[in-house]
Amino acid sequence: MDVTYDPRCSMYKNGNTYYIMYWLPNDTKIYRSLGTNRKRQAKQRLLVKEAELLKGVFDERDVSRMPEKEVTKIVNLSLSTAVENYLLATRAGKKPKTHANDSSALRSLTKRLRREHPQDVTMGDIQLLVNDLWSEGLAQASMKTYKTTLHKFFEWCKDSGSVMGIENPVTKKVIIPEVNGLVRERLPLDSEIEAITADSCEIQSLITFIAWTGCRLGEALHLEWKDIENGLWSIKRKPQCPTKYGMGWSPKWGKPRFVYLFPKAIEVVESQSRVSRWVFPKPDGSRRDSLRRSWDSLKNRNGVKDLQIKDLRTWFNHKLKNEFGFTTKEASAYLGHSEEVNENHYDPISLELIQQKLNTVSRGGVVTRLTTNQLQASL
Repeated sequence: MDVTYDPRCSMYKNGNTYYIMYWLPNDTKIYRSLGTNRKRQAKQRLLVKEAELLKGVFDERDVSRMPEKEVTKIVNLSLSTAVENYLLATRAGKKPKTHANDSSALRSLTKRLRREHPQDVTMGDIQLLVNDLWSEGLAQASMKTYKTTLHKFFEWCKDSGSVMGIENPVTKKVIIPEVNGLVRERLPLDSEIEAITADSCEIQSLITFIAWTGCRLGEALHLEWKDIENGLWSIKRKPQCPTKYGMGWSPKWGKPRFVYLFPKAIEVVESQSRVSRWVFPKPDGSRRDSLRRSWDSLKNRNGVKDLQIKDLRTWFNHKLKNEFGFTTKEASAYLGHSEEVNENHYDPISLELIQQKLNTVSRGGVVTRLTTNQLQASL
């Protein structure tokens, strides 16, 4: 490979089709169609071609334009090389965190397929992999995500033209065993929330804030003082906000929203010392990236089992609708998701609440709920 070689790839549009222009090592300029009218797909194909050129891998059309050179024809990409090309080509269109997750998952999954080339992988191989994941106790939702990741990879191999004679082996015929459902139905008890929010540990204020806002962990970890004004939290894209994966943070789906904080959440914020730009930093003022160990320690100390941080979001959604009188639409807007997601993911049935209502009815009482106006008045 010539370390001084620079293909100088560029892309342009002629009519409805995107084209690539690049230079061969013998200073021959090449113009070729990328075979698509979609800009994102064209960019992906350009990145793949550029990576191949830099590795000294040329196809037959390139070879025909430089007969004086000894070159390596592109014959059969290995599965691992195809994965790296895919990750390189699709990186620009993904958030850093999404790209990191895809990279880790795809490299691990394809190694377990134990095939040398992408076109060697069959639907049976994919099904056996899914079965192995099932036997290891992987959640059904995770298996569905991995199946989607593999489908996108093999579809890209097919569409990019970098792998000849390939059919996507990840089809609808690949069956995901039903293990424990796609939706986690865990509504924490009030006693559990009280226990973990009363524990005077380093992350007590952060956990209490999450519980009384129903926010996502990433939203709380990237909360800055400038984001809150007069009790109103502005959750939006912040290009200059540093993250674990680089510069720039944005809420899930890039969906901004404004959140009026409840009194308990305001109390938590007002109790925090302004040691840095972050509302909930580490003791040295730096931003937190994770709560993994501290969260596990907090649960163990208080005897709370099988509780995830996202369950606090479910708990607060339940509180919004059943104690504060929010409609599904209002609760969805507050938490930042759709009504359908609210019903399917954050509205599990509380047997404890049903029992309370039955007891009330049996005593001849009437179950009442605060209206939105009454809630606002009480605040």
